[in-house]
Amino acid sequence: MVLQDMERLSDVVKLSAHVTRVLGQNPGQMTLQGTNSYLLQPPSNPLAPIILIDTSSPHTAQQYVDLLVTHLHHLGLESGVREVHFESTYAANSLKLLPEDQIEGVKAQIVGERSDEPRTQEIELVEYGPHAKWTENEGKTRRLPSIEHIILTHRHLDHVGALPVLLKTLKSLGLPSPKIWKLPSPDEVELAHSDRDRPTTDAALLSSLPNGAYTSFSPFQPFHPVLPGLMISIIDPAYRRLLKHDAQGKPKWNEVPELARVSVRCLKTPGHTQDSISLVLVEGEKGVFTGDTVLGQGTTVFTDLATYMTSLKTLLALKPSVLYPAHGPHITTPTACAAHITEYINHRQQREDEIISLLSSVNSSGALARLLREHGEKRAEEKAAKEKYNAEFHSGKPYKPKKKPEDKDGEGQGKEDKDPMDAFEGDQPALPVPLLCRLLYKTDDEKIIFAANRSATAHLQKLEKDSRVKRVTVVLPKIIDGTVGEPEPQEGWQLAQSEPQSEA
Repeated sequence: MVLQDMERLSDVVKLSAHVTRVLGQNPGQMTLQGTNSYLLQPPSNPLAPIILIDTSSPHTAQQYVDLLVTHLHHLGLESGVREVHFESTYAANSLKLLPEDQIEGVKAQIVGERSDEPRTQEIELVEYGPHAKWTENEGKTRRLPSIEHIILTHRHLDHVGALPVLLKTLKSLGLPSPKIWKLPSPDEVELAHSDRDRPTTDAALLSSLPNGAYTSFSPFQPFHPVLPGLMISIIDPAYRRLLKHDAQGKPKWNEVPELARVSVRCLKTPGHTQDSISLVLVEGEKGVFTGDTVLGQGTTVFTDLATYMTSLKTLLALKPSVLYPAHGPHITTPTACAAHITEYINHRQQREDEIISLLSSVNSSGALARLLREHGEKRAEEKAAKEKYNAEFHSGKPYKPKKKPEDKDGEGQGKEDKDPMDAFEGDQPALPVPLLCRLLYKTDDEKIIFAANRSATAHLQKLEKDSRVKRVTVVLPKIIDGTVGEPEPQEGWQLAQSEPQSEA
């Protein structure tokens, strides 16, 4: 998806009474506008503790943390007003409207009024600035709200990568150490043996965190484990007296006004990763924070398709009124939420059908070579059309394609260029995953093919469990950056014998 075609999202925006979104400052092809992290806070008090859901990438950690801390300062400012100062642009421009001989008198008058009554005429010559002083509001001290809980929806670096910088910054500001909540990765051992996934293991994350900057669950378990059905809650300290307990010691949350509390209930939704979770907001609009299981736009990748489909159906059964995804805009109505999740389910079924259709189409002799030639011709036409558009756009003149250089002295006459696709002739009923992705996604972009490999493999593994396809060894060339290599043995996939074939 092209970034220019995406909806522009604000860096910080309040989405509801309880929910504020802070953008991760890490836009990209896989992260869209950037990772959405969410601050959950009781609306009753801007100094109430906060629940933070996810962070940002390692390479944008400092930008993200600076943005987050700035927002915490703004929340702190809501608990009081700043005294008048005359160095700001607004104040200077306002004073220019007065005669010079009256400026000092007006300054003295404003300072006197503010000394007698700090909150009088708050908007008059008041602006946030480095020389302003603080006036307490109704006994609330000047401080920042604390982040009491940090919940990680899964292990990927664009969600956990800013955690070390954030913890170090919170500690330097004198704020209490937060609790870090995460579902332990069920595939931790397999991830540790993979060069690609090792940096995203729980052990790698833990080793990157500064000592003494977070509150451990126990001396042997630093992260607080997320359990299905677990509720993580915040109550405005000013209303804590309203929280009562029954005879068994269970808190009666419903007796505390929603204005003074915020809580989420944890839900396992594996598929994107095995440690993926979603969070159901108990108060307000009762929205669902979906992590990377469902995005605001586009589709997501997954490691286990069957499990992922179950998670999608679980989210659909919740009948959410709002979806808060980890990437892309939020979905704001029950109808739109249901349609969005249903579209995800249908898209996966459609992709499965397309894989079966593609494998069926190469079951006849010479079909694979024909498909690759057609694929090459269409990509060449698209490339030529793009070159024509770019040339005419920049020059403003009709495009004239470059002529191919002619042979000198008749060299090359009588010789025919060998078609590299001849290597794919013959009976080739199976496809390696990279070749399948090339034809399925209609692209020669190696980055897209590489990114699609894992999702396509997950589809094939599900189809293998359903006895619709099987793995075989196939001898075919690899195509890399348009160059066809020599034939070599590699893993391929073909239809199971029981699968009905479609006409090529």
